[in-house]
Amino acid sequence: RSYRVYHKPEPPYSVLLEARNKEECLMFESGAVAVLSFEEKETIKPMYQKLLDAYGCLGVLMLNIGDRMMHYLVVVTGCVSVGKINTSEVFRITNTAFVSLRNDPTDEERIIHVRNLLNSGTFYFAWSATDCAFDLSLCSQRVLQSQETDNRFFWNRMLHLHLQRFNIDCSDWLLKAMCGGVEIRTIYVGNKQAKACLFSRLSCERAGTRFYVRGTNDDGHV
Repeated sequence: RSYRVYHKPEPPYSVLLEARNKEECLMFESGAVAVLSFEEKETIKPMYQKLLDAYGCLGVLMLNIGDRMMHYLVVVTGCVSVGKINTSEVFRITNTAFVSLRNDPTDEERIIHVRNLLNSGTFYFAWSATDCAFDLSLCSQRVLQSQETDNRFFWNRMLHLHLQRFNIDCSDWLLKAMCGGVEIRTIYVGNKQAKACLFSRLSCERAGTRFYVRGTNDDGHV
C-alpha cells in the first residue's frame, strides 16, 4: 500500500494524503486543497495521527446537502491484481474507504450506496511503478491516435474536479477508474505464447440497471 492518510482531530480539522514515491503531500483543510513541500510536511506532521493505508486515491466526492457542501476523500483499501499490460498492472477494486473531510461520524450514512457500488467488483484501475499507467478508458485504436482520456469510460472524473479547482495535477495523485470487466490470459500455440487482453467497459453516460437501460439512446451511447 503506497498511500497513507493522516488526520488532525483538533479544529480546524485537517487531512494529509502521503504517497510513498513523493516527498510532497496533499493537505485538505476547510474545503481547500494544497500541496505541501517536504519541509512543510515534516513541520506539521507531529500534530497528525495515522488514519489508514491505501493502494490509491480516487479523488474527492462532493455532496450538496441543502446549503452545505460535504467532501469525502475516497481511497482504495482493497484490490486484486488481474494481470499486466506492458509495464502497467491492472487491479480490480474490492474495498474503498470514504474519509469525511469535516470529521462527522454521521456523514457515513450518506455514502453507503456509493461505497457499495465501488466495492461491487466491477471497477478497475491500472498502476505502474516506472512510467505513466495504461489508460483503461482507451481502446487499442484510440491509444494509437491520442493519449487523451475517453470521458465516456472515466467513471471517477467528477471526483477529480475538487483537486483541479486548486490547480493540483491529478495525474500525480489520483487514479482513473473504469467500470466493466477485464480478462488477461496467456495463450499458447505450439511453442509460441502471447497475451490476450479483453476489456468490457460500461459507459458512465449510459449507466443503469439492464431492465431499464438497454441498447442505445438518442446520443448514440450504449
